[in-house]
Amino acid sequence: MTMHAVGRSTLVAPRLKVLYTPSTKVACTTIKWMLAEAEGSLRIDVIPRLLAANLHRSQTIHNRHVSGLQKLNELPPHQVEEILESPEWIRLAALRDPVARSYSAWENRIFMRAPGRTDGGFELAPDVLRDGCVDMTASFARFSEALEHRPQAFMRDHHFVPQSQVVRIDAVRYDLLVRVDQPGGVDSIAAVFRERSGKDIQPQRHNESIGVPLDRACDATTAARLMSVYQSDYDAFGFERRTFAASVEPYVLSASETQLVTLVRQSVERVTSVSRAAQSKMSARFGVRQIRKAFLRRITFGRMYNTPRGIHW
Repeated sequence: MTMHAVGRSTLVAPRLKVLYTPSTKVACTTIKWMLAEAEGSLRIDVIPRLLAANLHRSQTIHNRHVSGLQKLNELPPHQVEEILESPEWIRLAALRDPVARSYSAWENRIFMRAPGRTDGGFELAPDVLRDGCVDMTASFARFSEALEHRPQAFMRDHHFVPQSQVVRIDAVRYDLLVRVDQPGGVDSIAAVFRERSGKDIQPQRHNESIGVPLDRACDATTAARLMSVYQSDYDAFGFERRTFAASVEPYVLSASETQLVTLVRQSVERVTSVSRAAQSKMSARFGVRQIRKAFLRRITFGRMYNTPRGIHW
């Protein structure tokens, strides 16, 4: 077994003896916050110093300077073997219905324009407009068709990568594979963290959607395309194939809602542009190695102060 098979994103919390393989759009923000809190590694004092384009404070947990969690593939082989084999460790991952996850990824990365790495995703799946207003149903259908015919254009962004390529059940003997889209799923993970840490760890909702239900934006044809793209997830995890209506009435945003979406997209573009400019300026001035050393010094200095461990909004 190689570290490539396990995945570079797999995290470990050594105090709790917990291994966690995050999969995007599967409550990973919520789970990382809980795990970092339970581990005692959360560093919220670092957040103001980050240069990354984070649209919401909750997203900073994906930066390991904030979470303080370790990557499995950065540990020495003997420690990796212990983590993967020892009965003292618990190995967990979360799963979500592939169609629902795809819808969430589309809404976040394509529709709302969150920073990502798609190769022309916006151009391949543009909005479908009705009298100048966004038709969510037709827009999602257009995306599903583009994803089916040009999957690699989207797969550079890990939000669209199949769960089976991240949660490698052929490489890790997971003790818990939790369906977060089923009642009690996230709570069961929180219970594990509470038991192991002795802390009152409670799940918080993050990265909530804009509120358009999947069933209003997805018909049977769109779902069939997505099920085909994510066939490997159905094979690996035995997801049931949900039944969708043969046709659904178009869900068209109002003029004011469409304008609001446009404003949000513009804000995202500005945040991303400012972040890139700041990173470029620092790189030109100091160089990557010097930036890393300076950042680590600032974090070390920050440890001289008492920092609340909880999440503050």
